[in-house]
Amino acid sequence: MTNPNAMPRKNNQLHQQLLAGLIATKPDVWNRKTLVDPSDPKSDVLKTPRTRMVLVHPLAQNVSELNVERASQRWVR
Repeated sequence: MTNPNAMPRKNNQLHQQLLAGLIATKPDVWNRKTLVDPSDPKSDVLKTPRTRMVLVHPLAQNVSELNVERASQRWVR
């Protein structure tokens, strides 16, 4: 009879979904506004679009990358 500890473990679906949610990113675009002539307050406003990658779930920002790495090593083998 085989020992249950020697049997291969299946990956937990819940753990995989949690890790996927912690590392999911999406592009975010915002406009940086600057004055063409800073000395004249009525001058034209120059809008420059900026793109960056942000996390999809805002609460995922509270988890450090080190802890995500530790959880992935522990949960997904």
